[in-house]
Amino acid sequence: MNKELIIKRDETRKKYKIHGMSPMYKRAKCAIYFTPANSLKHELAKAEVCYNLLKEKKHFITEAKNRKNNLIRDVVCLDDESIYEIETTKKRAERFKTDPETEKITVVKLWEK
Repeated sequence: MNKELIIKRDETRKKYKIHGMSPMYKRAKCAIYFTPANSLKHELAKAEVCYNLLKEKKHFITEAKNRKNNLIRDVVCLDDESIYEIETTKKRAERFKTDPETEKITVVKLWEK
């Protein structure tokens, strides 16, 4: 495996922590963590995003809290630092327009047009 990619993954992982808990390195990579605060539709979409990342041989973390801005991210790709946010309404998705990391965020839209 590419040594630079391993270093990149570790550096990205250190930018996050588990919400209300310990550092992210104590949680498994490429494991999907669900939260009952979200809808089943939301959690299934998160699983689909993670599945697609695995097919591309990319590593990810889920339900991770950013150390810099304290925002909880649905899925973070450790290979390229892309962020996937799953939203069920257009109104909730609007908040990412002002997000400090907006260029890294892909919003997975679950609402109907």
